[in-house]
Amino acid sequence: MDSAPIGTAPPQTRVTFDDRLDGLTGLVVKGFFLSIVTFGIYRFWYVTNLRRFFWSRTALDGSPAEYTGTGKELFLGFLVALAILVPVYLGLFALSLVVPVLAPVSVVVSFVTLFLLGQYALYRGRRYRAMRTLWRGIRLGQVGSGFVYAARAAGWWLLTYLTFGLAFPFMRASQERYRINHTLVGTSRMSSAASGRSVLGPWLLFYLVGLGPLIGLGLALLVAADFSIPSDLMVPSPGGKPGETILNPAYVGTRIGLIARAIVVAAAICIPAALLLIPYYRARETRAFMSAARLGGVRLVSTLRARQFYRPYLVYLLSLVGLVLALGAVGGLLVFAAQNTGVSAIHFLIVVVYLVGAPLFAVLYVRVVQARLWAAVASATVVENPEELAAVVASARGPGSGLQEGLADALDVGGALQIGL
Repeated sequence: MDSAPIGTAPPQTRVTFDDRLDGLTGLVVKGFFLSIVTFGIYRFWYVTNLRRFFWSRTALDGSPAEYTGTGKELFLGFLVALAILVPVYLGLFALSLVVPVLAPVSVVVSFVTLFLLGQYALYRGRRYRAMRTLWRGIRLGQVGSGFVYAARAAGWWLLTYLTFGLAFPFMRASQERYRINHTLVGTSRMSSAASGRSVLGPWLLFYLVGLGPLIGLGLALLVAADFSIPSDLMVPSPGGKPGETILNPAYVGTRIGLIARAIVVAAAICIPAALLLIPYYRARETRAFMSAARLGGVRLVSTLRARQFYRPYLVYLLSLVGLVLALGAVGGLLVFAAQNTGVSAIHFLIVVVYLVGAPLFAVLYVRVVQARLWAAVASATVVENPEELAAVVASARGPGSGLQEGLADALDVGGALQIGL
């Protein structure tokens, strides 16, 4: 008697990335030097070239993606965004002058305003990148409201502050659902089941290592000081530089003094430890959120491991050490040669740093960190039921305006490459 196999795995195909990176070094060096001689203007074309490079080497079901954005669009969008932001800055400044009572809170008002604009710009910037991405001639897109996204971000960040950071993974998952649920592939809409609980464990590890001891000691200091931190806890250092402070000798040996010293020691240990856990959390979050994305019957499954995020940073750090040692050796030889010829050594050092060292640092970062992270996320992603992608119908919508990302660039909240969805 014939019967269908039980538990048969659905058809799958992998996302692939051509990691040979031929031509990437020349692209980075060209972008670096042209950005310098054009006072940063060429960077819009440099970013565009980087995206085209990475998009074209990332393939799904054998078909590579295509990025159709242009440097001109980004540049014009940036100029228009500046025309919007400059009046905002001037308005906030004028408001503090016209209404002096608002001067003490002008910094807070400016921060909140720019925060909301930044969140709005992040969403609109992603919309621009999506609408400039093609796959098999099908344009991606993003609907939804940047204002709603910014308002949600404000509410979630307020809750995160009130919970001392414990709400952070739930905020990330909520914002991820909003982004993916409003992402279009042709006429089809994606969906996400991202959950804060899926990344709660990695975040708690990061939280307990990096923030837990500091928050605990901070609360202990408040209790020891009867919830009123003494204004004289830190005093100017005798004979020190302006602004240099030390613990008031009057508190040495007291409970308040001991806790204050413990906070300093804990910060020296916890902050570096927390920095080391950032790649771990990012990898776990990327894997969870990628695996939560759907397009109808098409499902993404990520097998990303934390070591795939650690390896690029470790290689980059070792490469930097080697590069710095090599540049130091060359610089020493140049100084020695300059002393013997009577030429100022500083001129040689400037040439070494800016014409040799700086572009090498840029090449290392793009090739070792960005390219490897991109490759790790892409190669670890499996697409289930890829045959259903044939049913996706292209949309007739236009590509949208470059202003969408120009605001993100003007606020310095954008990025050349965004790893993951």
